[in-house]
Amino acid sequence: MPVHYEESIDLMNKDGGLKGNLSLTNITDLLQFLSSSAKSGVIRLQSHPGGEEGKIHFVGGELVSVVSKNLSGLEGLADLLSWDQGTFHFLPGVAAQKTNIGLSVQHAIMEAVVLLDKQASTTVNETLRSDERSFDMQEAERSSTEVMNDLLEIPGIDAVVVVGRDGFVIESAGSSARVNIDELGASLAHSINGIEEMGSELNVNRFQDMFIEYGRAVIMCRPVGDAVAAIITPDASKLGIIRHKTRKLFEELGHSF
Repeated sequence: MPVHYEESIDLMNKDGGLKGNLSLTNITDLLQFLSSSAKSGVIRLQSHPGGEEGKIHFVGGELVSVVSKNLSGLEGLADLLSWDQGTFHFLPGVAAQKTNIGLSVQHAIMEAVVLLDKQASTTVNETLRSDERSFDMQEAERSSTEVMNDLLEIPGIDAVVVVGRDGFVIESAGSSARVNIDELGASLAHSINGIEEMGSELNVNRFQDMFIEYGRAVIMCRPVGDAVAAIITPDASKLGIIRHKTRKLFEELGHSF
């Protein structure tokens, strides 16, 4: 006489039902075997290590209910399909108290695999976003000296200077025989103040870039935080690539000032 309630499972353990190890028989093969045999009953699974439990109910070879830890239905099946270590025990004649799937085994497996793929894709995207946030944080935490040294690595840049609005040099890196760095600070602050005043009168917002070309050097300036950064290059031949490569570094430098 068939048993109809899960409370009687312990009574069925003596019947020598189908048992095995998930490291030798994967869940997909087990489900397809029971489906092709038109079995009715429950598979009880236990993961190793951890000891989490799962249950899969069949009626006439069709899936009617799946539970894995706190997941049920297709989500529970997707979770169980990811198990590769543990044990299983099939007990015939044990009916599910609730139905949460009601699909053929093949259809249910396909739906669960799609769900697993979506979960994996979401995890990868979250990891990438987390890595990007971590990278941004690392970039923001770099010292101004590190950023200015990176600027010096750009071909064509001889020196980098950060000048306060009062005309004093806050920090500098590199060297240039073409320009007196200390004199540059006062001159640059005076020029920038005049340019910003003109921008205010013309209502064209704050200045973004300034290029000054002399016979012996080119000076490119850009605001960084509350200060102004200037780079010195011998000529204008590399100015395009310099402007492109310095943009993000200037933005990063602004975090320090």
